[in-house]
Amino acid sequence: KHIVLDKPLPADFDLIWDNGSAFQEPCIDRIAPTVGKYEALGWLCGGLSFFAGLGLLAVWNDKASKIPFTPKVYPYD
Repeated sequence: KHIVLDKPLPADFDLIWDNGSAFQEPCIDRIAPTVGKYEALGWLCGGLSFFAGLGLLAVWNDKASKIPFTPKVYPYD
């Protein structure tokens, strides 16, 4: 169904997500004023260090780089 507007949109129309229910949700979360600058920095550094540690663990545990060729298999001893 195509809606034709008969009046101008409000100034903050793009900040509200109309999901079809009676209660429209804001596009921007309201958690931003409750999280401090240094707390957000701590979470960011913690998350990045987790993924950096995971990548280093994958590099350290890479068995294919330690043996770059297939071991020779003899048919008998």
